Amino acid sequence: MGFRDLHSFNLAMLSKQAWRLIHDTNSLFYKVYKARYFPNSSFMMANVGSNPSFVWRSLLVARDIIFRGSRWRMGNGRTIGVYTHKWFSHKPIPLTKAALDMRVCELIDEDTKQWDRGKLEAMFSKRTREEILTIPLDHLQSQYTLVWTENAA
Repeated sequence: MGFRDLHSFNLAMLSKQAWRLIHDTNSLFYKVYKARYFPNSSFMMANVGSNPSFVWRSLLVARDIIFRGSRWRMGNGRTIGVYTHKWFSHKPIPLTKAALDMRVCELIDEDTKQWDRGKLEAMFSKRTREEILTIPLDHLQSQYTLVWTENAA
């Protein structure tokens, strides 16, 4: 077959399976791994756990690749944490401990269905505000989804 870099090819195939664990939650593959390795969380928040298989540890390495190359596409913002999910390119610094539990939906004005500029002004640096304001809010009726950064337009 002529694979030049077998390690990179293996990571790419593992990443494809990890992507399935994120998006295809009705598959038998997902249900088996969820029951065994992350019954009380999502795949993106799962830990190695005790007595992990080689495949599970490999999937977690692939998950880290997905995490670095992806971001959350905004839905209604109810389940995306402002400081706990990667939904823009850098990690903002929270101003207070109470802000750590804040959800993205709290930054959206319910009446206008637009970003609440007053809250953004009070809570974020100029760089962060500008990036948040570039995120379209046209999917407010849907759930969030993880998208590959190169396809996030």
